[in-house]
Amino acid sequence: MVIAVGLQQSLVWDKYVNAVLYFTRYCNNQYLGATKLNKLLYYLDFISYRDRTRSVTNDTYVSKQYGPVPRCIDDVLTTLAQEGKVSIEIQPFKDGETVKYTPKTDSEVSIFDDYERTLLKEICNEFLLWPTEKIVNQTHLEAPWFYSKPYTIVDYHYASDIEFFRR
Repeated sequence: MVIAVGLQQSLVWDKYVNAVLYFTRYCNNQYLGATKLNKLLYYLDFISYRDRTRSVTNDTYVSKQYGPVPRCIDDVLTTLAQEGKVSIEIQPFKDGETVKYTPKTDSEVSIFDDYERTLLKEICNEFLLWPTEKIVNQTHLEAPWFYSKPYTIVDYHYASDIEFFRR
């Protein structure tokens, strides 16, 4: 299903929701909070764009302090929580707080094509044990975030700079 968002964007809602469910199921450990989830989605979309000139979710990303942030992630998470597919809990962490996601249902991986299923697995395998700070630092080294001005849209055309999972 494609959902229209604004004038310029149509989300691939089913894939977006199922990517979030996949990451919260298979990449969910002490390191998966909101920031890291954003980065996993970034890699899914930008590597797909690099390899196939199209993203998986069709979301746009905004350049923020901790790297690229998908514009519609809050809507997706709110919907998943309202539908009882994931629980979201704010927990104290160091000097602040973190978000803990508990999936209540499995993702429907059958909606992804072979390339996307492989990429989801590769992303989880690579970044599972990366703490948030490490993945944030990595995204700051890559052209998509590096060449974006703060709080502007991150340009997919810079995705060719990302070195992970070259085919």
